[in-house]
Amino acid sequence: MNKQFEGSKAFLNIPIGISRDKELLKKPKTILLMGEIVSMLNVTGEFFMSNKQIANRLDCTKSTVNDYLKILEKKGLIKRKTVRDERTGSIIGRKISAGDSLSQHIGIGWSDTSDYPSIPARTTLYPATGNKYNRVNRSSNRTVNNSSSRKKEEDPEREKIYKEFFFIARINDKRKNQTTRPSLDEIKQMRKLLYECDVDTLRAVKDKFKERMEWDMVGKPFAYLLKLLRDGLANDKNYESWG
Repeated sequence: MNKQFEGSKAFLNIPIGISRDKELLKKPKTILLMGEIVSMLNVTGEFFMSNKQIANRLDCTKSTVNDYLKILEKKGLIKRKTVRDERTGSIIGRKISAGDSLSQHIGIGWSDTSDYPSIPARTTLYPATGNKYNRVNRSSNRTVNNSSSRKKEEDPEREKIYKEFFFIARINDKRKNQTTRPSLDEIKQMRKLLYECDVDTLRAVKDKFKERMEWDMVGKPFAYLLKLLRDGLANDKNYESWG
């Protein structure tokens, strides 16, 4: 725990669902704190910046930082664990990992009442690095940054269809007076299939998805959408093998 994470240099990674959380907006610095936490989780899998360093960043006291952490933990956004010296058993720090409800906030701001949802953020929480005292491995920063720079350029047509998938689901939610959220795993799978399927296949999937939703024939919209995408990809590959 001797080596502290220095924090993000340019931007904080704040999921849109967290930035619009009505409870957190009453204490805006909890949102900034989550930005610090998610930014580090995305690189190391765990957050271990000290309360003193957080207090300096947020211009508040250490006790206030602890209050903020309690709020975030109560909402299930984070989990805290005390770190003890293996020999003496004395407390040498604490680490923070992703809470069970964090994945629900990474993606679309479903708490927003707008008809047209924004594109889910492609934030990945990498697993913990497992080093003895959770020190930051600077080479991991370079690896993540390099892989991001090589990320395939987005296709506007595919992204448009992707947004329409969520628009269709949102309209169905309003009709049924409910809220349907895709899981983080479902979002990852949809993003992957979005660029594996042919564009014409994506259009056909969108039309089929819209039709079934209008007929109220789908219990789990995003699970059904994934099935359509997988079937479409299988048909694409079958066509290529015979073409």
